[in-house]
Amino acid sequence: MMKHIFIIISILFALGFTACGYKEGVKTGDAKAYVYFTGDVSNAKVTIDNGPSFSVEAGKDNIYKINPGKHLIEIYKNGVLRVKREIFVSDGVSKEIGVN
Repeated sequence: MMKHIFIIISILFALGFTACGYKEGVKTGDAKAYVYFTGDVSNAKVTIDNGPSFSVEAGKDNIYKINPGKHLIEIYKNGVLRVKREIFVSDGVSKEIGVN
């Protein structure tokens, strides 16, 4: 009888300790979205949300990381505003911006 109680207590302790290591939930990575530019981007300067301007390269292979959400994209060529577009980009999505 004592042997059975010892076995049952040992099993309960073993189950109790293994349950302590269980973590519930889903782990996700950082939210990120991308934009890429197509068309003639020579001499183009891009601003996103009135931030600092930067040069870009065309094509799907040249993606630029942004936070998901609503953004104002402005593209200047030779000092002239050529594209002004408000976009919404979802998490994990790449959005194409055409430059003419």
